[in-house]
Amino acid sequence: MTKIFALLLLMGCDRKLDATTEECSDDLECLAADGASPCTDCDPICQEDHLPTEDRRHLSDPIDYEIRPPAGGPHHPCWYDWGVYESEVPPERWVHNQEHGGVVFMYNCPGGCDAEVAVLVSAFGSKERVIITPYSNMRWRFAASAWERRILMNCLDIDKLSRFYDAYFAKAPEDVASMAPGGCMDEEEESTGTDSGDKTHDSGAAGDSGASVGD
Repeated sequence: MTKIFALLLLMGCDRKLDATTEECSDDLECLAADGASPCTDCDPICQEDHLPTEDRRHLSDPIDYEIRPPAGGPHHPCWYDWGVYESEVPPERWVHNQEHGGVVFMYNCPGGCDAEVAVLVSAFGSKERVIITPYSNMRWRFAASAWERRILMNCLDIDKLSRFYDAYFAKAPEDVASMAPGGCMDEEEESTGTDSGDKTHDSGAAGDSGASVGD
């Protein structure tokens, strides 16, 4: 009996975490490129993914994520200041923010989407524990990602993104609302030669250290 119990424990430790994908295109209600009127000529494509992970390692080197944009996984020891950025925030940094219960909103518009990004920033830029950043390493125009969860769309549906934020904000291994520790943002500026990713807005609560519910 003891041997069987030990075997079951070993099997449990080696269990595979299955990812799931759901189509969400049918109820997608997108804005046009002007950021104001409904899109009448969009080909709405949307998917939501659940990507379970037990990998919470701290790695100091850049990370080449197999799944882009990532939704959890190994990450840099320093998280990033919450806020809105005009330059790409390194994903290994904002994945750490996801572990703290944050939601990252991303856009990839090689042809430009200034009006839509302005709507995105207006809707989410002042919400708690949010990062908004360009992210060029995806085929989707817009995405939101939290720990183990992400939604991807080729046009901007603010209501659907709001529901995603409400569902997955502060649903992560750790509950930490504070900005990055002293020195973390200085390290980023030295490594990239930029001013903290060209930050335009603050988000989150700089004075709230949160309460960790994980290791």
